[in-house]
Amino acid sequence: MRPGDVASVPRLSLSRAELAQAIGVSPNSIDEMVREGLLPRARRWHTRKLWITAEVAAYISEWPVDGATGEVAAPDQGEDDWRASA
Repeated sequence: MRPGDVASVPRLSLSRAELAQAIGVSPNSIDEMVREGLLPRARRWHTRKLWITAEVAAYISEWPVDGATGEVAAPDQGEDDWRASA
């Protein structure tokens, strides 16, 4: 690797502020969207709250399409694989 070549590292999780910025809403709107089931609940690591990007993407993919009718269906909230294998 030459100097200046920086490998792109994918983000696996986002803070509340980062998530708000990523989807174009306020941090307070993130809290409301979680309560309404439009976004997944945050994960905890020590004192930090983090949202897993893949989980957020799964929820967003279930949002209604503009002009379409229907309810928002949250993805399955089953037991996490990583917890089951611990």
